[in-house]
Amino acid sequence: MEQGRIRWSHLDEATFNELVETLLVREFSTDGQIAMAVDGRGGDEGIDIDVRAKRSDQLIRIFQLKYFPEGFSGGFVNRRTQIKRSLQEALKHNPPAWTLVVPRNVTVKERQAVRAMRKGHDVRVSFMTPTEMNALLAKHRDIEERFTVDRAVELLKAVNREEAAMIRPGDLRSEIDRISNRVEGRSEYWGTAFAVEPDGSYQETYFPKRPDAFEREPLGATFTLSFSEEDGPLKTQWESAMKFGTIERLVLPTHTVQSFEKTGPAWFSEVLEHVELEFGPVGDAHQPISVRIDARDDAGRVKATLRGKTTSFAHGFGGYTFDAALEGGVNQRWTMPSDSGEAGKVVFGAEFEGASAREIRRVLRFNAAMTESSVLGVYLNDSGPTLLTVAGDEWGSPDPQFVAFIEDVCALEAHFDLDLLLPHHIDSSDLIWARILRLLIEGKATAHPHNGTFGGTLDGENDPTLDVLLTEGNAICVDRSGFEIGFFGERLVLDHVRYYAHHAMVDDAAAVRRAIDAGAAAGTQIAIRPVDDIPWIIYSPEHATNAGRAEVVPQPWGIDGVREHPGFGRLPRLEK
Repeated sequence: MEQGRIRWSHLDEATFNELVETLLVREFSTDGQIAMAVDGRGGDEGIDIDVRAKRSDQLIRIFQLKYFPEGFSGGFVNRRTQIKRSLQEALKHNPPAWTLVVPRNVTVKERQAVRAMRKGHDVRVSFMTPTEMNALLAKHRDIEERFTVDRAVELLKAVNREEAAMIRPGDLRSEIDRISNRVEGRSEYWGTAFAVEPDGSYQETYFPKRPDAFEREPLGATFTLSFSEEDGPLKTQWESAMKFGTIERLVLPTHTVQSFEKTGPAWFSEVLEHVELEFGPVGDAHQPISVRIDARDDAGRVKATLRGKTTSFAHGFGGYTFDAALEGGVNQRWTMPSDSGEAGKVVFGAEFEGASAREIRRVLRFNAAMTESSVLGVYLNDSGPTLLTVAGDEWGSPDPQFVAFIEDVCALEAHFDLDLLLPHHIDSSDLIWARILRLLIEGKATAHPHNGTFGGTLDGENDPTLDVLLTEGNAICVDRSGFEIGFFGERLVLDHVRYYAHHAMVDDAAAVRRAIDAGAAAGTQIAIRPVDDIPWIIYSPEHATNAGRAEVVPQPWGIDGVREHPGFGRLPRLEK
């Protein structure tokens, strides 16, 4: 290993694994997702590093590390068996993407061989080689430095500053103490805290050592700003920040700062050029306070309510601004002027991922109430309310399909007594199964979405019912105990469901008939399927009885924007 350069094919296996895991966990851990290295001592199940969504824990990607410095061709082609075994194990977790990480570039044939191992699975297979890993090292220089530190230590020993290598537990503290002692002596009135942030930026914070520091050694700053016509939106942001306070980071670029001077003692004062100014909250000083928002009608009656906490608060010379996080994933930003005759502003947003259906339903009902309301009541820390006149037609209406879907999921939450948390992504299958399960617990019958088969094994005995299924077909019922389906990370179970087809036949009936006629049918596997692509009807006998239904009539799914089962229109009435 040379200083400042990683030679991937020359690393030992332990160093390769540690370096790659460190690099990938750093790169793929972001605000919305987290990457974690898996301890393989108990069998890694085809996973060395997995990447998941933080809120839903949904699997996004799997990385598999293989220390094959010589590749996996020629005399090392048997290594492909290891890769295949790892990929097959990983596929059990249904990852959208799987990446093979190796310490040398792969050939075209090696790529083709690995991708062929998918065998029809819908997974994106990719490769990470030294080319891609060097690009990541260039992005994360500190990781490269940590793995190439040996040479730097030797040089520092030569000048008796070995602690500056920062490789022993006390080295960083020693260096900081040395600098802090020098900084401490430069002022009797002001102390300086300094830090390097995770993004590499340097920050100094000044704090008074004595109550009279502001009088005896005042610190100040003066600056002049100039905004061009192109800076119109930025100027508006600046004026709003001064009037109502700023919650978000506001940056004034260098071309808008005409002059900037720090005034005070010699150790502090200076004239700076090419200055970029940043304004915004500092640290974690905000203390959350309770928030309640009411939607009221013209008579002042409360029609719907949401509660939560403030996440930030700022004051200006003409009012204040606060952000609030409310139940169900709702976020609000309020701009409140001190002058009651001046118009304020509120911005609504919602991120439903990770919220339960019942929480989301409260938000949807609040939204519906707002469209009919003329007044909002705002309570901060249980004081108030401050009543605000609003234009209800500005709120808009939620998607009817989504509203109906949430109502279906709420019914499931109530029946199964659990919270079903909305994942990052939902599709038509989620809409269909939410509706099917709701119909089942309401005692209704409906179409199963898949035209599957029910199988069996013949015992060789002559059976008149089988004869009918092999020739003209017949009605058939199949009972299934412990019906279970995965939904939003939970397992939903019904004790007993029944599948019914009014007209079904055995697949490949001619071949089965020949086996029976030849006396060789014993042990033959058969599959029974509804004819003409009509669906299996599914219902729960117990729930139908509890609902007082004397007959079970197939119900359509009835989902806006989702087609019914193609064979639903050909179904007859199903009687118990």
